[in-house]
Amino acid sequence: MKYKRLLFFFIVSSMLVACKNGNRKFMISGAIYKMPEQTVILEQLNANDIITIVDSQRSDSKGRFEISGITPEPGLYRLHFKKNKFILLSIDKGNIKVMADWDAIENYSVSGSPGSEDLKAFIVSIREHLRDINTLSVVQDSLKAQGKDSLLAVAAKDFDGLQLGFTQFVEHYADSSRYEPNAVLAARMLNASTEAPFLEAFSQSLGRRFSGSKMTKDYVEYYNKVTAKLQQPKPAAGHVDVGMQAPEISLTSPDGQVVTLSSLKGKYVLIDFWASWCKPCRAENPNVVAAYQKFKDKNFTVFSVSLDNKKEDWEKAIKDDKLAWPTHGSDLKGWNADAAKLYGIQSIPFNFLIDPNGKVIARDLRGDALQNMLGAVIK
Repeated sequence: MKYKRLLFFFIVSSMLVACKNGNRKFMISGAIYKMPEQTVILEQLNANDIITIVDSQRSDSKGRFEISGITPEPGLYRLHFKKNKFILLSIDKGNIKVMADWDAIENYSVSGSPGSEDLKAFIVSIREHLRDINTLSVVQDSLKAQGKDSLLAVAAKDFDGLQLGFTQFVEHYADSSRYEPNAVLAARMLNASTEAPFLEAFSQSLGRRFSGSKMTKDYVEYYNKVTAKLQQPKPAAGHVDVGMQAPEISLTSPDGQVVTLSSLKGKYVLIDFWASWCKPCRAENPNVVAAYQKFKDKNFTVFSVSLDNKKEDWEKAIKDDKLAWPTHGSDLKGWNADAAKLYGIQSIPFNFLIDPNGKVIARDLRGDALQNMLGAVIK
């Protein structure tokens, strides 16, 4: 489950409030310390990604405002402030009091609404989980940049554990919350493809837990649309293997020129994925240089694809490692490099040897294996 997707739902996620027996009046009294005078908007969020403006009121110089409304059934709402600041509320009825500091509005307090109080506690727990996940993600990136593969494997295992724990926490809350808006919000945070069995059971049980609710109907409609889309055929993930035609690569060279793989057709080409920050790559570079020097006059060249982020580091590594072949390219996106995604690169260094017709004839040639392969195919 991608944790960055979860943060999205705190801002734009949606749930509908609609018809049920009777109407519920509510009043929200707010006091946001140090908040500039502004129009505060109360929005209703629904399960079909529709946001409805319920009411709006101008705050006074002390950050105070009052907004009232009628809700046919319990629903999810948010107070919308300037600078895209929000406070989520799970409203049934009654007098609700919201207090916060404008500079730390996420630490708001709420009273008079049990559903909103429960939702606030859930959000606090979510932030703690996400903070841990984000911290370990930064650690992983650092270890990856340093080429510390053994520590990276440990960190990756810990990261998977955190992700699993987070998912289980959200699922348990969705299954056990007494408040339907809160349960539906939690379910919307889950990845419909990876948590499909849970969400299928959740959608079936929702009607039994909250019978007659329009929110249930809307969520089930939303869920059915998502699952229908997931069942549509999808193209295979990027993977290039021996015997396949090498996909085109078009990148920018250090001097700003466009370099393409197709421009090298008619030669044996080693497509070499590497980066200046990758120690194993730098250790392997002398072997690639030796192979280039030995076979460069025999219809062989190298196309280096860098997963660098910083141009100056990339250029310095080319110079320091004496990578004398003319074709170097990068989009400076690091691990998000388009070519890396296209070729399904999971680790570097990694390379593909293609023949003059552009067909892949070998993969991941290291050390003497590269020269041995070239010696066998180049006569």
